[in-house]
Amino acid sequence: MKYNKIKVSALALALALSFTACSKKENKNEMSSNKASVESNITDKKESNKTSNENPSSTDESVDQLMEKQNKIIESHDKQWQVAFSKADKSQLAGEASVSYDKYLLDLVEKSKDELSKEDYDLLKKDVEEIGKIEKVINQKKGIDDQFNNGYNKKEEASTKELKAFPEFKSKDFDGKEVTKDIFKDKKLTLVNFWFNGCAPCVGEIPKLQQLNEEVEKMGGQVIGINSEAKVGDEDTIKEAKKILKKQGAKYTNISIDKDSELEKYTETIMSYPTSILVDSEGNIVGDPIVGAIDKKETYNKVKDMMEKIIKDEI
Repeated sequence: MKYNKIKVSALALALALSFTACSKKENKNEMSSNKASVESNITDKKESNKTSNENPSSTDESVDQLMEKQNKIIESHDKQWQVAFSKADKSQLAGEASVSYDKYLLDLVEKSKDELSKEDYDLLKKDVEEIGKIEKVINQKKGIDDQFNNGYNKKEEASTKELKAFPEFKSKDFDGKEVTKDIFKDKKLTLVNFWFNGCAPCVGEIPKLQQLNEEVEKMGGQVIGINSEAKVGDEDTIKEAKKILKKQGAKYTNISIDKDSELEKYTETIMSYPTSILVDSEGNIVGDPIVGAIDKKETYNKVKDMMEKIIKDEI
């Protein structure tokens, strides 16, 4: 199940956003100040609940649409959820999630109870309740037993490659060379790092990503970067990105995004930066996203060791 929820997991595994990652809204669109009243949020929530009750999750909706509903619930109370996400395990890496999404969120809410007002605490619990209702529909659509809600379904691990493929794309690297999904074929495992120019944690981890690329290349792996702002033809943004990479000593491949592509749609679901995912040689996503910078020694070593283990298992 966890491998099916890449969009949602990127939020769930946020590693203390205010310290180790950039909020997409905060850094790219200037997140609005926290002067909005709690009463206003409660009013918004009541309207949201009213709409939800009038239009319950339809069985006709796709899993992606249902996941997007879950994301929007969190986005509607972003400031309050930032407090909860600050309680996420900063060492949490791909493949370590052990409970369902709604139970994971509830745990974060409970951990942050002392830092939330009663109104905000109740607000987030209602959000979790709504997310849980949608989660049940998602599970039903995927044929997943309710037993998953009590722990990780080990059977999912064996069927990872059938569950989530990296989006198709036909784009260009920063040198103007055409790049497609074939970039994954010649490597046993690829770490794909999503970043953008104005994200300080993204830029700060680049030297460690270069180091990681050099180490995993010896094992048959690689690191590539995808700049979510750098669209094909946007020479100014690409030029600035190349300056940053050069200054940080990065030599690994970086890719611009082809407009109106599945890859562009995928990047729009990423809510915090940097986010990295692992992709196998067949172009399938392995595990959950790694959200937050990997520049700290402990986190870096965990990522490297995890990649090495996955690569060896592929042999």
